[in-house]
Amino acid sequence: MSYGLEGRTAVVGGASAGLGFAVARGLAAEGARVLMVSRSEERIQAAAARVVEITGGEAAALAADVQDPDAPARMAAAARERFGPVDVLVTNAGGPPSMPAAEATSKDLEAATRLLLLPVQRLVGEVLPEMRERRWGRIVSITSIAVREPQPGLVLSNALRSAVTGYLKSLAAEVAADGVTVNTVCPGFTATKRLQELAAVVAAREGKTVREVLDGWAQRAAMKRLLDPAEVAAAVVFLASEVASGITGIALPVDGGFGSFLL
Repeated sequence: MSYGLEGRTAVVGGASAGLGFAVARGLAAEGARVLMVSRSEERIQAAAARVVEITGGEAAALAADVQDPDAPARMAAAARERFGPVDVLVTNAGGPPSMPAAEATSKDLEAATRLLLLPVQRLVGEVLPEMRERRWGRIVSITSIAVREPQPGLVLSNALRSAVTGYLKSLAAEVAADGVTVNTVCPGFTATKRLQELAAVVAAREGKTVREVLDGWAQRAAMKRLLDPAEVAAAVVFLASEVASGITGIALPVDGGFGSFLL
């Protein structure tokens, strides 16, 4: 089955490693031309070269920090100049610090808003007008299972990823008739560097080893294992495709069955 992504222009955030890299690789393998974005010039250039090597597709790199208010405009302009108007936008950013709700300050919440919510709105603002004009577009945001079930010690992610979901679900209803779909993917515990970092924080707080924490998280899913980033990326690529044209406004769990225990 062809996903209908050949020649489409895609922008993927947080693409130097982990979920973002896996998504960029998946889109390039389907024939999309991908602008990969991350903060480190060295890492994102190496990641883009790796995607080209693996897939034989087209990928370019841009170093940008999405917390910079000017970054979304730079991202859209770079994609447009290299490949053409953006057809597919995949928003993805690293998580904020781990902390319990009782310790979170207004400054913590403001910083998390600048990291997780405002960049999504700004990026959408840069690419949506052209998508609506061409009557085709895909916006997919990678969030977290925290939008379905808040996770202990992750109040900032719990709060702001839920805010992203609410914003995008509202947007989905407004632009569906223009041929633009808007969806989110909610990963469960996935084997990334970010998860290792969170496990280290929890291990230090609870007097456990990192392996014990990771194993405990794996046991919470019905599959009894951590997910591979490629498994999450497959869902993102599908929602970005032509064949998913009838799907919009959903928050799709990709969690190894963690959500099967939730109402």
